[in-house]
Amino acid sequence: MNDLTARGAAGGHAWIRERIARIPRVPIALIPTPLQEAPVLTRALGGPRIFIKRDDLTGVGLGGNKVRNLEFRLARTLQEQPDTVIVGLDLQSNSARQTVGACNKLGLRTILVLLGEAPARVQGNLLVDYVLGAEVHFAPTPQAQRAQLDALAAACRAAGGRPHILNDNPMFDVASALAYIESTLEVLEQLERFDARPSALYMSSSGKGQAGVVLARRLTNAGFAVHGIPATDEFDVPPRTAEIANAAAAALGLDLQIEPTEILSDLGFVGPGYGVPTAEAVAAVRLFARTEGVVLDPIYTGKAAAGMIAHVRADRYRPDDVLVFVHTGGVPAIFTWNELWLPGAAATAAAAPGETP
Repeated sequence: MNDLTARGAAGGHAWIRERIARIPRVPIALIPTPLQEAPVLTRALGGPRIFIKRDDLTGVGLGGNKVRNLEFRLARTLQEQPDTVIVGLDLQSNSARQTVGACNKLGLRTILVLLGEAPARVQGNLLVDYVLGAEVHFAPTPQAQRAQLDALAAACRAAGGRPHILNDNPMFDVASALAYIESTLEVLEQLERFDARPSALYMSSSGKGQAGVVLARRLTNAGFAVHGIPATDEFDVPPRTAEIANAAAAALGLDLQIEPTEILSDLGFVGPGYGVPTAEAVAAVRLFARTEGVVLDPIYTGKAAAGMIAHVRADRYRPDDVLVFVHTGGVPAIFTWNELWLPGAAATAAAAPGETP
């Protein structure tokens, strides 16, 4: 055991939180979020014992994992004393919705540049963006999106405003890792009340949040497996996760190194591509809803849950193992994909209006 893990084993989690407390942040999220046991889901799957970390209940803008991240991202933003935050994201982005809500809470105007075409029928996250009062623009390509970000920032400055392009925020990735170190500490402490220790944790991941969970596992010497289930095959997740974890460790002044070989990422549940539900994800959404009354989405959490369910059904775990599923939010997507939930409906590989395939 090295000095770092020895300190973690001897001193609990306070020293980790003290390191995180040195990083500027603004209070936005309702945390700690609940950890609930899922006994009906456990029985439906024949074990192991399953818990759900309710990071869909972080409060602002209908909640989700990004609200945690935004405490660090927007603290860095506020150092520039802006009056306007401009951000480019996907058309049905959960992050966009939560960013607008968080900026409202901080008294900042928000301009969104969303990748895709304006849909004929506004639903899901885009509808919430409008409810929250965002100024919304659309861009057909990533290159056009970047050009719009810069042009809108220039126009804001010319009108006497003080814009900040959130995509260029130096805390954009590290903030996610810091947030999920903290979320993992919450999980470990909450499980103690159930006299339980985690065998594995499952989450939707393209690398950023998973980096924090992997770091927390190392810092606490907890030893559980961290399964990231991507919703897109756009990224090479293990090296990306390791890079973000190491940047977060450096930000905390920690002398450690995470290797890509430590990262578990299962691409087997992406399906036809990003933004497209799969039959397995739809089945997982239904199972969570009809056993525990917990609503997932068919794009992110549904695919992550499908991965966990498949692993359980493949007999990877004993009945006395403990799994934690991190519900990262995204519930507005069920309204975009409303026809999937009607009696007799089946999953489709065709993108719904307003989704980016």
